[in-house]
Amino acid sequence: MTSAKILYLARYRVPHAIMSLQPEFTRHLIGVDRTCIASPVPQEELWPIFEKYGIDTTKFDYAPDSEIYRLYPEVNNWVFDGDYRTYWLRQQAIKFAFLDYLDYDLMIMHDCDCLLIKDYEPFKNGKLNFMVLENERHSWGYYESIKNALGFERLTPHCFISEFVPVLKKDFNDLVQFLEQTHKKKWLDAMIDLCPPEPTVPPWGNGELVRWFSEYEFIGNWAMSRQDVTMEFQRRYHYDDMEKIGNFDTNYHTAVCDAVPDLSRSLQFDWDRKAVVNFEYYMDKIREQLAKP
Repeated sequence: MTSAKILYLARYRVPHAIMSLQPEFTRHLIGVDRTCIASPVPQEELWPIFEKYGIDTTKFDYAPDSEIYRLYPEVNNWVFDGDYRTYWLRQQAIKFAFLDYLDYDLMIMHDCDCLLIKDYEPFKNGKLNFMVLENERHSWGYYESIKNALGFERLTPHCFISEFVPVLKKDFNDLVQFLEQTHKKKWLDAMIDLCPPEPTVPPWGNGELVRWFSEYEFIGNWAMSRQDVTMEFQRRYHYDDMEKIGNFDTNYHTAVCDAVPDLSRSLQFDWDRKAVVNFEYYMDKIREQLAKP
């Protein structure tokens, strides 16, 4: 079985990718052969930066966003006028399109602002093994989309939005076929058309309609509908300030996640110097905490 972690990398997340690809974190993802960087940032720009930070790219693949826009123009149907989140929905459509475009047997969808600090094996004892958030629920629209598109209610009280979500290629191929045969339209259009709009509330809006959709909840529930899966709980530490990045509890937390509300105060990259700002300072905070018994 071929397998790869699919790291979705917008330009502003390059510093987070560099951090997530450090051995302190990559060693905890068990049983995955390769890493595929899916990004609008060119490979010839990224690889020297990765190598500068000691990241071995010999088992890396690269997939450009430009191919997604060429082959899956429907991703632009996930952009709506007046949506205060701008391209947030389209980012999810692009992630789905990469699952269709790429050809690994097992793909782990990964957002690089989440760092693993405990072992996780996404395919274990012959089954998908999901890392989930215990008894957590999000927006109504996430689950209405599942019901409208897939024909069933949410299958678990636990939440798949862990930033590490395994997908079998066969399951995804079957999902595409199911959506197009059932709803008589392109699969990406079926997903977003069946996601009901909800009114915004202050301070984010004054009743304007937006759609709430979760790629991770959607694909996790689809997988559960097809086979037995196993689950383990992710206990995440959220830091809301970079100075707090090392304040996790190694005896409790399994992942460290960026929750800095202002992106300009999150991890930054100096493109002139091709360097992560204060990288060693923040890594030392993490290493110091990881070294504690």
